[in-house]
Amino acid sequence: MSDTHHCSEQGQDAEVEVLRQRIAELERSTAELERVRVLLERRENAERFFSEKLQRLVALANDLFTADTVDELCRQAVQAGREELGFDRVGIWFKTEDPCEIAGTFGVDGSGEIIDERHLRTRIDSTSPEGRVLLSHEPFVVAGNAPMVDASGEQIGEASQMFAAVWDGTDVIGHVSADNLLRNHPLASHQADLLRLFGTVLGYLTTRKRVELEREYLIEQLKDALGKIKTLSGLLPICCRCKKIRDDKGYWNKIDVYVQEHSDVDFSHSICPECAEELYPDLSAQAAAIRGEEPESPADTGEENLDR
Repeated sequence: MSDTHHCSEQGQDAEVEVLRQRIAELERSTAELERVRVLLERRENAERFFSEKLQRLVALANDLFTADTVDELCRQAVQAGREELGFDRVGIWFKTEDPCEIAGTFGVDGSGEIIDERHLRTRIDSTSPEGRVLLSHEPFVVAGNAPMVDASGEQIGEASQMFAAVWDGTDVIGHVSADNLLRNHPLASHQADLLRLFGTVLGYLTTRKRVELEREYLIEQLKDALGKIKTLSGLLPICCRCKKIRDDKGYWNKIDVYVQEHSDVDFSHSICPECAEELYPDLSAQAAAIRGEEPESPADTGEENLDR
């Protein structure tokens, strides 16, 4: 009986051990399922977030293009990046005529307020994250935690940063950056994709706005130039004797006055040789004698002397 009882106890212990293993497996499976569920939920939330922000970015492109200037476009873009796309801080910088220098537009300070950075200039370090975007044409760079400084160079904290290229269709003309300084939330992959698309939109809008403003400037210059050009055309009533011209109001004007008023011509009055001889015959004869010429007689000119 003792052997039988002992075997029975061993069998029960084995069954208990099997049950324990099954329970442990179920617990592991349950934990794994919960982990997968959480990951799926996060992914779905991220995809939903990205989809919503992408739709807003499309609408935002239309809103930004109504800006009157490139500066105003950048200011609105920074504000939209904060309020509508969900970034803690956004900054937009463009290359200058110096290929190793960039100029600021607008950004966000340590308290989340939009600030004017158009007076700022900085040299590009080819090894820095922004330098890799601007000089090496990497479309996107994620930088680890780094000190953040304000416009005066004072450190205001540490944050992770992302940099995306701003293209004109062919070349990199600047970069847009974002960080997590204000809320210190980890930068997610969908935010990286969103910033990359944001940079593309900014490049397109900025280039188009610059072309539009340049065209408007040239049109105004052309209009101004055309406004200064006066032309004479059509039939002009002119007196057959005194050569005065009748204007549209019926007044008769000297030909030089009329031409001056209807063109950009200025007259410098002089006297031709024929008129000089007719008006000042003595002076004309003296001038001819000095030149060693014989003064013309009426017969030479085919005219008759009316006094004879």
